[in-house]
Order: sequence, then structure tokens, then C-alpha cells
Amino acid sequence: MTKNKRNQQITAIVIAILITISIVGAGVYGYFYSALSPNSTSYSHNSDYDNLKNQVNVLIQEVKLNPNDIQLQQDLGNAYYDLATVAQIVSPYEVIEDYNQAINYYQDVLNTKKDIHVLTDMATAAFYSGQDDLAEKSFKEALIEDPDFQPALFNYGVFLSEIKKDYSTAIHMWQTILDKEPNGPNADQLRQLITQTKDAEASQ
Repeated sequence: MTKNKRNQQITAIVIAILITISIVGAGVYGYFYSALSPNSTSYSHNSDYDNLKNQVNVLIQEVKLNPNDIQLQQDLGNAYYDLATVAQIVSPYEVIEDYNQAINYYQDVLNTKKDIHVLTDMATAAFYSGQDDLAEKSFKEALIEDPDFQPALFNYGVFLSEIKKDYSTAIHMWQTILDKEPNGPNADQLRQLITQTKDAEASQ
């Protein structure tokens, strides 16, 4: 899994609004899809889970052998992130722990180098695991570094909508993405999300 692949995809959890997101921050399993159909998808999710579990175990051993290798730490953080994403469906009891492990490795990376992709993934993992203060602080840092960074805009928007109930700011962030890429791969889902969030705002 390459860093570019992880960060080309916009991800987040939107509860009871529009979509169920599996990642990323920007993880390899982060993609838009409609309401889950467990009967048709359970096999692939179980297969993904097993593969990711194996990947995590391999990377743990590699990090033990090379504890100062920052790229390996980042890879392990990514693997835990993706494992947590799939575990939401396959093994919900371990989701928080997997996200927390991802956060720990991302923090180790960020102590050595500044990387907006890692920072955004950590913020999103913190959001998913209920660490709201860390999530908001990290999203803000990412957007200070690059105000147009789409994964941070999208996921911080979801955070603001779901946790803060700040619908207007969330909509503004998603609209910023649409203004930049009106025909982007997630444009239709974003438009639908904006519409439904406006409805939620109006009903307050």
C-alpha cells in the first residue's frame, strides 16, 4: 500500500446521514459506498480482515527488528487504521483498540517528521475512536498547513457535523471540495451529503 494510494481517497464516518465510510482518513479501504448489504459483502470483508490482520502481524515483527525505521512505523499505523476500518463490520469490539494503535504509530512518525497525510489520518483515527480533542486539534493543524487538503476538509467537516453539530461550517468545507473538483469521484455523494446536512440544520 502506497502513501499516495491512501491519500487519494476521501473518507469518514457519517452516521445516519448518507453513507457508511470504511477509512482515511485516507486508508486503502476508505471509499464511498451505499448502505451496506451484509449478505453480499460479508465474504469480502472477512477476507480483507484476515489479510489486514496478517499484514499487521508481519509489520509488528519488522518494526521490532527496525524500531527506528519511520516508514515502517507509518506503514504499521496505516495497517492498523485499515484493520479498524474493516473491523467496524467484521469485529466491532476491536475497532477502538486498532484505531488507538494507529494513533500511537502516527504520533511516533509525527515526532520525527511533519506530514499532512499522517496528521490527517491520525486526526480521523482519533475522531473514530472518540478522542475528540485530539481529532479537532489535528484537523486544524492539517488545514493550517494546507487549507485545501481535501481529506482534512472532508473528515473535519464530518467531525463538525456529527460531534459539534456545526452544520454550516461542515457544509462550507464540503462545498470547498466541490468548488475545486465539481466533477470529482465523490462529487455526487458530497452534493447529497450537503443537501441532507442542510435539512438537518433546518430542522434544528
